[in-house]
Amino acid sequence: MALQSSGIITLTDIQTEFGGSNPIALGEYYRGGINTTSNNTAVPTTGAISLSNFYSATSLYTYSITSNTQEANVRDLAITDGWDGLAPLKVIISSGVYIWSNATSTAGLIVAGSFPAGLVIDNYGYIIGKGGDGGNSGNGGGDGGPAINVANAITIDITNYTNAYIAGGGGGGQGSQGAGGGGAGGGNGGSGTGESINGAGGAGGAVGVAGAKGGNGSQALGGYGGGSGGAGGGADQDGRCCADSGSGGGGGGGRILPGVGGLPHGSYGGHVGGSGGSANAVGGNKTGSGGYGGGGWGASGGGNSAGIGGAAISKVAGTTLTVSSWPQSYIWGTT
Repeated sequence: MALQSSGIITLTDIQTEFGGSNPIALGEYYRGGINTTSNNTAVPTTGAISLSNFYSATSLYTYSITSNTQEANVRDLAITDGWDGLAPLKVIISSGVYIWSNATSTAGLIVAGSFPAGLVIDNYGYIIGKGGDGGNSGNGGGDGGPAINVANAITIDITNYTNAYIAGGGGGGQGSQGAGGGGAGGGNGGSGTGESINGAGGAGGAVGVAGAKGGNGSQALGGYGGGSGGAGGGADQDGRCCADSGSGGGGGGGRILPGVGGLPHGSYGGHVGGSGGSANAVGGNKTGSGGYGGGGWGASGGGNSAGIGGAAISKVAGTTLTVSSWPQSYIWGTT
């Protein structure tokens, strides 16, 4: 709880809020020291200090996520760690840690519920959304999901540090006739149709892993999986499936940051799938009746009815959002 905003304030009040040792000395409580957290800007860091500097002062609770976490709910995790649900909260995502989702309808990092004193997120790792699946035949690809979703109107301050990523899932590539479109960012590639042999779409990759190559018929038309967007599948000479030369499935999207797009594999009569998008690049165009490539992180897939890229940060109306990015940090998708 915050200290009172007026009236009598004592050293004991300050110690109750911030901790410290006995006998109590006001010099223990300079801002940025071992007891008083940096959010209390009225408290000096050196020099003259008085009890009145501590009106409305409050401790900052810090919670660190140090291992890969699927669909991390910030509030639930912090409360389990010991946060009281009232104090200002800082969440630190450690370097090399993936915060990820396996559903386009759910963000990798979920900010839901009450944060009455505000929320600070310091990201040193990888916060990513789920990529859309590639389309089957002539169908469109699936949309990518958000990396972060702020579900309640709160005050939130996000800093993305050097070599850190916040990336919405890419959109799946559109399929084309018998060929499948490429998946994006963990999304599955679309399958070839008709009489295609082993024309299933490639599986999306796990965290830190590229997607799998799409299946194919005898002409080896499956699109390669990528580190971000997978390639679209190729098709036989007339763009359809036939018993001896099926059309290919699209490659799956990987979950590698930044990730390169998958390349189309094989062709017959020029019906080649589009390449997968790298990083935040749109999925590649196809040739003839091949499938379109899946989009890179935060970008749309290839084709007129491709999936759109997921947001880096989606938020409800009334949210007060501040985003800061250090050099060589990356935010892909809308905020």
